Amino acid sequence: MKKAMLKAFSLPILTSTALVASLSGCAPGAWNEQSDADKFFDVIENACPQRIGDFEISTLENNNASFLDITSRLYYGKVDPAQYREFVTSFSDSTAETNQAIDCIIAHLPSTPPPAPSLLPDTGNARSDAPPPPGTP
Repeated sequence: MKKAMLKAFSLPILTSTALVASLSGCAPGAWNEQSDADKFFDVIENACPQRIGDFEISTLENNNASFLDITSRLYYGKVDPAQYREFVTSFSDSTAETNQAIDCIIAHLPSTPPPAPSLLPDTGNARSDAPPPPGTP
């Protein structure tokens, strides 16, 4: 009986120990470093009109995965501004306030899109100023 109990408790303890050991090798601040896209979201939240349709930009950033995804794709040059506008107005509206917010977001894009993180799949070279993918003839 003691052997069975020892076996039952040893796996979780070993797993926890391995996890702690692997995480302790990370660089300081590795878990809280802001990405370029996060910095872009901070800029647009402070510089642009605060509403897109019925939603505040900060609410969309915190609660709408689709908005985060499409805005990140815009930032990294994976969708062009027209595609972005079409997507955003499809879930909100096309009022002057919404279009001003979209125009502001587009105006704050970097002149050359930064390289996308490896977790963001390449769906094509949508922005005309984005460089072609490596190995493209």
